[in-house]
Amino acid sequence: MFRAHRCQICAETYLGTQKPDRCPFCGAAKEHLRAPGEWVRHGQIEVCEQSRQDIKRAIDLEINNQAFYRCSAKATRNQIMESFLKRLASQEGEHAELLCEIIGVAEPAMPEVNCSDDDSENMKEAHFRENRAIHFYLEVADRAPEPRVQEVFRALADIESEHLIISSIYR
Repeated sequence: MFRAHRCQICAETYLGTQKPDRCPFCGAAKEHLRAPGEWVRHGQIEVCEQSRQDIKRAIDLEINNQAFYRCSAKATRNQIMESFLKRLASQEGEHAELLCEIIGVAEPAMPEVNCSDDDSENMKEAHFRENRAIHFYLEVADRAPEPRVQEVFRALADIESEHLIISSIYR
């Protein structure tokens, strides 16, 4: 029997016979997936100035990471790596969309970024980018006074940690 599970982080709905271990759209852990009747729409929330600035910085990180992963996906000659990089790009886009919604801003255009034509170099760069995001997101979660901002940034740090683990396989 198919059941719906809605992600409390990205708001996407997954239909399946079992609850997945992670949201297939944004990568959030299973604990963030809810039955539709338990799901709460948060949308735009009021945040302090520090949280607003942190969220804007996070949007830039996510959009730049999305662009980097798209570039890397185009540069690789390995089909598995291409699929992996496209999934990371998609998840980073979901994160940027979520963050934009929280503060009520339009999603910025994706910038042009450079990447290598060497998968190993791109995975080193991916590692750097994921580590930077994890540390920043945990810092933001610790200082944010808003429970929703704390929840989102802890979830994003967890997701980026998962990206780091997965990208280690390809290093």
